[in-house]
Amino acid sequence: MTKRMPNKANPSSRESKNEKKQTEKKNDEVDHGENGKPKEQPDSGSTRNILTMENILEEKDKDNNKKVKNKLILKNKKNTSSTFNSNEMRILTIPKHRISSVKTNWMELIKPIVTHLKLEIRMNGDKIEVRTCKLTEDKNNLQKSSDYIKAYLLGFTIEDSLALLRIDDLYVESFQVKDVKILKGDHLSRCIGRICGSNGATKYAIENATKTRIVIAGDKIHILGSFNNIKMARYSICSLILGSTQGKIFNKLNILAKRMKERF
Repeated sequence: MTKRMPNKANPSSRESKNEKKQTEKKNDEVDHGENGKPKEQPDSGSTRNILTMENILEEKDKDNNKKVKNKLILKNKKNTSSTFNSNEMRILTIPKHRISSVKTNWMELIKPIVTHLKLEIRMNGDKIEVRTCKLTEDKNNLQKSSDYIKAYLLGFTIEDSLALLRIDDLYVESFQVKDVKILKGDHLSRCIGRICGSNGATKYAIENATKTRIVIAGDKIHILGSFNNIKMARYSICSLILGSTQGKIFNKLNILAKRMKERF
């Protein structure tokens, strides 16, 4: 009979078993506290998000022991750039000579702003405040409303200034008589009278030929229209300021009117 020799266990396998037992014991100690209840491990993300003195001390520089700036994380900070929670506002000052006209025509002035553009508007002393609200669909409506109110404050009628809300290619251009030619006293008044004409005939002729609207307020001239139309109206007004007669301008305007009819 042959004797059976006992199998010698490898020392490496014994060591691996002992290591496994030790790791299991450590895990049991971590999971269970003194009373046998599992310990709650603190969430690293939640503690970092809360602003406390411990987090400030943790953010110190290890070498210099100085506080590191701009590393404190706030709790649940939301991005509100795309929303209308922060209401935007425009404030427009009313000239003294236009306050009475604004008060009399206030309801007609604010009606398209409130109904169509869906903005909030109020008059605070000598200023008009316009801002967005929850119902506003487009932020560009605020710019349109400010252009509309500015046109009315410059002297345009409500019907003419409403064109700025309906058509996108319109804008207002302003300049002074002194920008074209320096005139003083009676020379300046004669120049303004030559631009207006008798009972506004010259001004109306320029408006009808160039399809623009013109307001003459003192020595300031405001033109409302498209780019090319404003260019033609400005050229005719500047030629009147420089001294050309009204007959020459009427002839040029007739030629322009014929060209406009041929185009359209």
